[in-house]
Amino acid sequence: MINIFFINGIYDILCALCILQIIKLPFLSTIHLSMFDKYIKTNRKFERFLAYWVFTNGFIRISGDNMLIAYSYYGEAAFFFNEYLHYSVYSEKVLFVILSSMLLGYMAKEGIIE
Repeated sequence: MINIFFINGIYDILCALCILQIIKLPFLSTIHLSMFDKYIKTNRKFERFLAYWVFTNGFIRISGDNMLIAYSYYGEAAFFFNEYLHYSVYSEKVLFVILSSMLLGYMAKEGIIE
């Protein structure tokens, strides 16, 4: 049975490939970038580094290693919380990502979703 982490991993990989302009799925190329303010979003180097990070998280999430998956979600929450503190992200979107990442990290760590 495919679990939510695997699906999220595939989603992350597809989003990263779209940000890198390797594949063309317009909606997926903007989801992650839409959380950042305009100045950051217009920096192509930042976009590429974000894509590589999202791509790496995607591979971790399809690995099936629940502890690594949990830490990838906790890391994502910490990254976005730090950006939230520095006012470089839109708070309403990022607060959802922080809370959902913490929840998914907990669920992975505890083996709640198999």
